Formats: sequence, structure tokens, C-alpha cells
Amino acid sequence: MSDDQKEKIVQQSEEVNQAVEEQIADKKKKADAIKEYITNKRDTMYDNVNYDEMQPDQLFAYIKQQIDNGNVFHAYSVAGRFYEDYSQHIKAKEIYALSLLKTGAVDDAKNIVNSLIPYGDVEAIKNSNFVKDTDFATLSGIAHIYTEIWTFSKDCKDLDVSRELYIASFNKNNQDIGSGINAAWLSWITGEDELSYNIVAKVLDLLPQLGLNATFDQMIFLAEAQLILGRYDDAIRIYSEAMTKQDESDYLPVVKARQKLLLLKSAGVKIPDNVLESLTPPRIVVFSGQMIDRQYQEFPIFPNELEEKVRDVIKSNIEELNAKIGYASASAGSEIIFLEEMDKLGREINIILPFEIEDFIENNVRYAGPRWEKRFEKIIKKAHSVSFSVDDKFLGHSMLYRFSNQIIQGTAVMRGKFLTSDPHLIILWDSLEEGKPGGPSDFIDQWTNIDTLHIIDIDSLNPNKKNRSERKMLTESNINKVFKDPLTLHLPERSIRCMMFSDFHGYSKLQDEHIPDFLDFMQKLKNAISEIDLPLESINTWGDAVFAVTKDPIVMADFALLFCDVVTRLGRCYPKFPLPILARISLHSGPVYKAIDPFLEKENFYGGHINRAARLEPVTKVGQVYATQQFVSVLHSEVNKIRNECLQKDLVFVEKFTTEYVGIIPLAKNFGSQEVYHIRKI
Repeated sequence: MSDDQKEKIVQQSEEVNQAVEEQIADKKKKADAIKEYITNKRDTMYDNVNYDEMQPDQLFAYIKQQIDNGNVFHAYSVAGRFYEDYSQHIKAKEIYALSLLKTGAVDDAKNIVNSLIPYGDVEAIKNSNFVKDTDFATLSGIAHIYTEIWTFSKDCKDLDVSRELYIASFNKNNQDIGSGINAAWLSWITGEDELSYNIVAKVLDLLPQLGLNATFDQMIFLAEAQLILGRYDDAIRIYSEAMTKQDESDYLPVVKARQKLLLLKSAGVKIPDNVLESLTPPRIVVFSGQMIDRQYQEFPIFPNELEEKVRDVIKSNIEELNAKIGYASASAGSEIIFLEEMDKLGREINIILPFEIEDFIENNVRYAGPRWEKRFEKIIKKAHSVSFSVDDKFLGHSMLYRFSNQIIQGTAVMRGKFLTSDPHLIILWDSLEEGKPGGPSDFIDQWTNIDTLHIIDIDSLNPNKKNRSERKMLTESNINKVFKDPLTLHLPERSIRCMMFSDFHGYSKLQDEHIPDFLDFMQKLKNAISEIDLPLESINTWGDAVFAVTKDPIVMADFALLFCDVVTRLGRCYPKFPLPILARISLHSGPVYKAIDPFLEKENFYGGHINRAARLEPVTKVGQVYATQQFVSVLHSEVNKIRNECLQKDLVFVEKFTTEYVGIIPLAKNFGSQEVYHIRKI
């Protein structure tokens, strides 16, 4: 070979390498742009508040709006500053107490509102200067706080206070029908039947004047008045009429009406099932389905020419279910089609991706061609929300798809609990699929409520389908050869685990003379933990930190709440400590590596998600259990399975936990931000 030929080959090789590098750089640039868009969309979800230019009433309205929109942690942050700057302003106290309550700090919230009134003395409350001097709207707002406090405390005194404040609000402004009907309910619940009926009579005197101009809320108040009087048929009729007045796209008033009925039911009020059925909540739909065929497939399952048939049947299912809110991933094929059809119908779409954006595009979108990639980019920008089950690389670990399905299901269940609506699952299914982790068959196996499962068999849509016995020749091993990245084959498998981190508030204030007592505290804590019969895989301590790992989110939630109670109880037994010892606990779920610690020669867990769990703990409120969205999603997914199994076996299901959204919290040590929930016992 001549020197010229060699030089030409070298030059061609360099040109090829440069072209490949440019393609890789272009792909990364596109993925980075999408990731930046997603991050900016999430980070700008809060309105920018120009705090210094706002008056107290404006600040109150802004914070209240943020709470109503679910941005609780942001509201808490602004309310804290508002309270600090205007500590004597009644609106600052009201809204700060409400924000504390929403983040789980019930005792702190109660201390603030208790400072306003002679708590525990009903007659004194009626005659207090606070009631005499305070406007009706503030009285109603404080009354609402006491009702919410009761949902935590179950202390009848809180309902008594709430009742008296609602009565005072209604007396000050008898056009405030909301305060009147709430006063009537609380009077009935607390055994003041005659008072309840008298208030209802006053409310009914106001409502007929509204006639045909009555709003949805006013119709709801009228229906509630009928319920108090035991006129259930009239209540059902009025609720149904109210639904005709409500804008179908604005479902929150309907949800609030249903939430109130469920709260009343929990307080012992008879609420017939027909009453709840007359208020139709928004339908939530989860979707999972077959990806468009890859080029290597010998036997077609979802070829491109089948797209329109798939689109028609997905659209038909959406319309039949009247789906308002959708959750799905966004792989090329049926998932993108589902999202597109939901968007065309003006419905809300939420996308949850299983891992890092660049790897997702490469593994689940780009193989199908540039048209699908462009559709992916467009639908991402149409979505109400875009999030990741994990933001790690794929590394060839298919269990991340299964974990993502759990996150999608659990997130939909959580949303459903808030909206009082059971989610449905639509699946585009290949009946011969081998049940790959995270595939449609796997999702069907994880979905235990068959009444809300809707299967579309893709074989029924394909007139050119191959013989079923021939299709079986497409084995799992052939598929894996394409999916596996040779650069990651040497890596050990990750597994999904639930993690707990806790430290002890007050530890940093201890001096040397306190250490013997602290060691005694730790010994008693260890003894108490040993009596908690829950299957943990690992538990470790260092300094004042405790780290625990288990597979089961229900076990971890149980353990964390028991651990928190034990620490609180023991922490009061050492009066010489500068501060009572209290726990701060964080929970997280994600993929980790399990290996033998070379120094301790015992099993331990490693990976970035260990760090994420650890970085949430320092920003958790003292005495509370906070959890990431990932943990809470898998918790709700598992709880939902147990609930459905109990229903199928006609067994009683008892809810153990409740989770309240706190907000997006910046994690410690610049570890980014995280959607966080407060977990407590019911």
C-alpha cells in the first residue's frame, strides 16, 4: 500500500471519527436542551414574589394562593418571613399557622392560634376581645385551621373552638353562607343538634333568594343543608343540578365538595353513597403500551403502518373513560400516541421518565427515527409536568423500567386520593410478550384492581399478524442482545431499596458532661428498636445519625414513624440536656448497589441515592418524617395493592399513613432540589 493510500485512509478515518463525535455532541446538545427546559419549567413553577413591594394583605393573598395551588413549602418560606416581619399582624399569624400545619408542624401551628384565644373555654371564646375585634373572614380562616388541626389531633376541643369561631363569623356577616353551613355541621357533629338546625334555618332563608343565579358553591351549601336535615333525595338532586353549573375543565370545586363530604363521613356523619356519586370527580388514566417495532424484529408486533389503528382505539378509550388527567412515560409508539391524543382533547398530561434524558432518548425514542424524536420533543413541551423516576444513567438495568412503573402508578394513586378518584390503567398489550421488567405485561401484573384495567390486545388490530407459534421464536435473549450496552455489561446489577436517615436535634448542643447520658439514651433507643419486629436489611449508626435499609416501603414507613415516636418519648427523659432530643427523619427509594464493606466485612449499600436520602434529612422539620416523591409513590403503589386485595377478598382495609405534599425543597450541601412529602400516622 502506497503512502498516499495510507494517508487517504487515515484522513477518511479522521473524518469518520469527527462526524461521529459531531453526531454525539449534537445528540447531547439536544438532550441537554430538553433537560434544561424540564428543569426551568419545574423551578419556575412558583410565581416570583417581590416581597418588599407587597403590603400585608397582598402577602396574605399571595401565600394563600400558593397553598391552594399545592406549593406548600414555598408558601411556608414566604409566610415565615411575613410572620417574622409582622409578628403582631393577625393575618401574618393566620397564614403562618396554616403554612405550618400544611408542612406537618401541627403543634407549632396550634401554639400560634391558641395564643389568640382562651383555648378550651367555650364561653370565654364567645366573649373574648379577639372575637369582638376580628373581622368575619379572619374568624372563618382561624376556624378552618382548627378543623384541620382536629384531623390530626382528633381532640373534640378543636372542633368546639372551630364551631364557635364559625358561629361568630356568621353572626358578623350573615351573608357568609360558607361560615354558616360549617357552623351548622360542627354544631351537629359536637352534639348541638338544636343549634345546628337553627343555623341551617338561617342559611336556608338566604339561599332561595339566589334562584336561577345560584353559583356552584351556593348550590353545594344548599345540598349540605339538606343533608343536615336528613333530606337525602333532595340533596342528591341539588348536587346533580350543581354539576350542570360547573365548568367541566375546572374540577377543583367539585373535588373540594367531595373532600368535605368524606371529612364529614370520617366524623360520623351519614353520607349516602349516592350523594358522592352525584359529584363526578375527574378521571385519572395511567397508560403503558407497546413501543413501535425495532428494525431487528423478525416478526412485527407494532409496525408503523398500524399507527392509525392504534391511535383510533387509544382515542376511543380516552373518550369512553372521559379521562381528564393522564400519566405515562414517552417511548416511541403507543405512549407518545396516548399523550398526543390527550393533548388534542385538551386534557392534562404528566410524563414520568424512567432514567436520565439522554439515555432515554437513545434507548426508547431515537431508534424509531427522527419523526418520533421530534414528536417526543414536542410532547415534552406540551406536558403539564415532566419528571424522572431517577435521574441516573440507564446502565442496561431493566429494573429501572419496573421501578418507573411503580412511580407512575403510585403518583396517579396519590393524585387520585387528593381528587377522590380511583385511577384507571389503559394498556396496549402483546399477549405473547415475555413479561420483561417494566413492560406492559409486567404493569398488568402490578395493577391489582381489575375493575379499572382496560387492555387493548394489539394482535386484534393487526390483520397481517404472524402465526402465534412463529411469534414465540422471538425470544427474550434476542431482545436483550439489542438492549444491552456492551460498555455496561461488566457492571453489577442495581436493586431498588428504601432508605431512612435520621439524626437527633439537640445533639450539637451537648457538652462533654452530657455524653454519658447520651450514650445511655442511645442504649435505650437500641433496646427499643430491637423490640420493633420489622424486617430491616441493614441498620447502622455513627455519631448521632441512624441509617436503615429495607425492600418494603410499608415496612420502612412503619419503622420510621415508630422510631420517631420512640426518640420523642426517650428524649424527654433527660432534663439535663440543653434541648429535648427529637428525631429528624428522611425517607427515599431508588436504585442502589449492594456489596460487602471491605473494612466491616458486612453487607452494605452504596450509590447516589444513599446521598439523596442523607441530604433530605438536614432540611426535614424537627420531629417529622419527610419523604421524597419516589418513596411516597412506591409506598402508595404498595398500599394500593393491599387495598385492592382486601376489597377482592371482602376484607376490611385500614389506612395506616397519610402523606401531605410539602413542596420542592432545596437539599443540603447543594444537592439540588427534591419534591417532598410529610408522612404521618392516621
